[in-house]
Amino acid sequence: MAVMFQKVVLAGVGLICGSLALDMRRHKLAKEIIGYGRGEGNLRLAKRKGIIDRYFLNAEDFPGDVDLLMMGTPVESIAPLTKVFLPKLKAGAIISDVGSVKGELVRAMERLLPKHLVFVAGHPIAGSEQWGAQAARRGLFVRHRCILTPTPRTDRKALDKIAALWRKVGAEVETMPPDVHDHVLGVISHLPHVLVYALVNALECQSRNGIDLKKYCAGGFKDFTRIASSRPELWRDICVMNRHALGRSLGDYIKYLQRLNRWIQKGKGALLEREFARAYDTRAQIP
Repeated sequence: MAVMFQKVVLAGVGLICGSLALDMRRHKLAKEIIGYGRGEGNLRLAKRKGIIDRYFLNAEDFPGDVDLLMMGTPVESIAPLTKVFLPKLKAGAIISDVGSVKGELVRAMERLLPKHLVFVAGHPIAGSEQWGAQAARRGLFVRHRCILTPTPRTDRKALDKIAALWRKVGAEVETMPPDVHDHVLGVISHLPHVLVYALVNALECQSRNGIDLKKYCAGGFKDFTRIASSRPELWRDICVMNRHALGRSLGDYIKYLQRLNRWIQKGKGALLEREFARAYDTRAQIP
């Protein structure tokens, strides 16, 4: 494959950006990949694993002639960090991201960026509870969706180029408006994380006779709550930035739980079985 980018900076070298870098290197899509982050230990590991060619720790040391800046930091820090990088970015450089919230971020970036810089918002849906350079792996995005969320202000050539990048590393690219993305992800991703965090923390409140309930958590509980091992600061930012869509989803879910609780307390077995059967059928339809 032909080189798409001469010099790439990854701000945040974790599971997503690290895996993207490995595939960009494998497919020869970039000549040089440079890492930036807060933890030098993680960046050293990324260099040892061949994810990046070199790294820098101070934002003021942002290299010249970068043609792609991929933001992989927690979503609330993307716009402020981009602002720090702005003086060093050359005209025509593309800025993109891998964040799980798009509406508020896109609006912040479009307010921030001058006309000579381009932002293409993206979200590869291929994450896990693992993080850091040690989690990066080749082929992570194969047959996974990558959602791009352009607006009327998005440069079409840059959008096409970022779409091509994700397709070349195996992703299935689709586009949707930023706020539609946030509604969808608020239901299928952000809400489950909030529920699981609450469920795990409820263990501390449900102790009986001094029994440590954590010792009795078997496979089902561990499988269901796996995502509670995700980075707390990452999910803090996601919840805050997508608070409106997530709040609506959470409100609907609370009402549904309250209804189930009423049926349980009143011994409405037939109603419960009907609901459980409906969930069984719906779950079977998920690809």
